[in-house]
Amino acid sequence: MGVLKNIFPMILIYAFLLGQTCTSQSAGLGKTDNPAWGDTVANRFISTMRKRNYSFLTEDKLESLRQEIRDFITKYQPVHVSATRQEGLLCSIDRYISENFLNRPDCRSDPEGAYLKFRDLINTFKWKLWLALTRTPAAPEQLKRREAQHKWIREYIETVPIRPGDACPLGVARDGLRTWASAYLEQKFTDPLSLMYVPMTDKQFEVFKQWMKRSAANGLTTTVSDIPVRALGARAHNHADVEKVYSYPFEIQLPFEDEVTSIWGGGDGAGAHLVFASNALFRGRDVFLGTWSVFDVVQGSRRVTPEVRDDNPTELIAQWVKKEGKGDIAYNHTTVTLTALRGGKIAELNVANWFEADRVNNADLRKLIAEKGGMSISVDRLPPANGPRIMKGDKLRFFIVVQTHEKQLAVMDLKTREFRQVNLLSRLRADDSG
Repeated sequence: MGVLKNIFPMILIYAFLLGQTCTSQSAGLGKTDNPAWGDTVANRFISTMRKRNYSFLTEDKLESLRQEIRDFITKYQPVHVSATRQEGLLCSIDRYISENFLNRPDCRSDPEGAYLKFRDLINTFKWKLWLALTRTPAAPEQLKRREAQHKWIREYIETVPIRPGDACPLGVARDGLRTWASAYLEQKFTDPLSLMYVPMTDKQFEVFKQWMKRSAANGLTTTVSDIPVRALGARAHNHADVEKVYSYPFEIQLPFEDEVTSIWGGGDGAGAHLVFASNALFRGRDVFLGTWSVFDVVQGSRRVTPEVRDDNPTELIAQWVKKEGKGDIAYNHTTVTLTALRGGKIAELNVANWFEADRVNNADLRKLIAEKGGMSISVDRLPPANGPRIMKGDKLRFFIVVQTHEKQLAVMDLKTREFRQVNLLSRLRADDSG
């Protein structure tokens, strides 16, 4: 415990400064049952979105989003809340918005990713808000269990080594990783929107511990940053099956009509969120398509062919999909091509990103297929998934449109190829085939 004793004063300073910032932001809120509190939170959220300046959020969409969040908070806000609790929650909301929308590393470097998963991020935010707003005061037994769980986490994190490959969070020096880790824990333990704020069941916590031990092999930074997604996975079920933590179906109660279909990790400590059925079509499906697999664009899943060994599996796969009546594209690593199955067609789509792709309507996609569609397309120019990427021409990835045997359209972002497989993101278009 010596390390914790040495850095504890620094943690207190960190917490004090964070508290000062939150207090100043929360000043002047008025009475605790102020009906305008929903407006306060919604206005802050929209203000942050304007700072982020997402190109896909027009003023009309921002106003609609502001009203959605305001109405949601107004619906679930308790009538009587202490000023301390309300200000603490508002501070937590400010921090959450900053971490998950304004300063997310993946959204800064990948605006297309933010565009595709934005609705999932909003719904996760609303889910966590609902948990915090409707939470009743903890019973003594719950507080005791929570403290025991926090104690285990503190002590376990102290045993995780700093490995040579440990990355340093922004603004943190290597010799400050222990201080950062402990401060991060204490913030999550006291944050009303954090899933560490309320104790897990005994079964859930056992699952959480097992997954934390797996993270430890990657060093201190990764282990600590994995805490949000490990907590989310553990709470997603009421069973103790460690291997099925991130498997559908999930036992997550929601305050709105929807279904959780997946959990996304994020990898940065702030990015863990739920993936919802309502956004599945828009978000698309990320797929690693190997030689002995086919991809069905409607069902959005791979279907592995029978175990047949052959240097050229094209004919065997064609026979298999004809028999099954499913499957729309296949990858052949020998010829380095994607092939349309069951009479479908493929054509390259001359766009640079998803923003441009979504501006191409279905009629123009069908025209492209009619004029330039073929049975297969080479993916030789795709870069490897690992190691340095060599620029070929003026771009690494490229887009295609696939028209299936049933005349369904899907646009695909072909990203990398390596280890006899292609990584692609497929997004199905709404059916207009009649």
